[in-house]
Amino acid sequence: MTQQIIVNSRAIDILAVLMLITTIILIGTSRLKTCIWVYAFRSFALTLVSGLIASFSGIHHIYITTAISLALKVIVIPGFLFHIVRKINIKKGQESLINYTFSLLLACGIILIAFYSTQNVIQFENTFMRHCLPIALSITLLGFFVMIIRKQAIAQILGLITMEDGMFFAALSTSYGMPLIVELGLFFDIMVSVIIMGIYVYRIKESFNTLDTDFLKELKE
Repeated sequence: MTQQIIVNSRAIDILAVLMLITTIILIGTSRLKTCIWVYAFRSFALTLVSGLIASFSGIHHIYITTAISLALKVIVIPGFLFHIVRKINIKKGQESLINYTFSLLLACGIILIAFYSTQNVIQFENTFMRHCLPIALSITLLGFFVMIIRKQAIAQILGLITMEDGMFFAALSTSYGMPLIVELGLFFDIMVSVIIMGIYVYRIKESFNTLDTDFLKELKE
């Protein structure tokens, strides 16, 4: 049993690091399709973490949320975003408020802050929380950072669902997930939010021939 705990812990640590790396790639690349693939890969790693925690803890409802997460975050949402990108024919890269090199440096600073701020919380906790909570907080903060620095609306959507991934990972690693009805409600909310925002993105592109939110701020009634 102890050997299984060690193996699961190491596997979850590796997957957590991969999730953090993919989030950093999301900040460092300007190609929108690459960002969507990165989101899909991170979500797949998150479902693997969820499955390992379900196997280790024996909590059966986590298997249900794992299956829903796999279908929604790895297949449905990326597929919908790819459809929007093709529909509005986005070819050029994303624009950022600050250059990508400086963005990566700031991202490293955010990660350090996340790790430092959780030290007092995790020192008395279990193995999963000790390694995963700082990464979960980092992913959440980096998602918020993406929403701030990106100008295109789709990139801001990716920032929002990155924050949701981070919060879901934090819930899994600290308390083995939330009650099933709460998780189902969150999945439904994020799905509806992405669909509504995708529709708005399409309508904005059709009306103003741009997805730059800075341009939209300049509109007057």
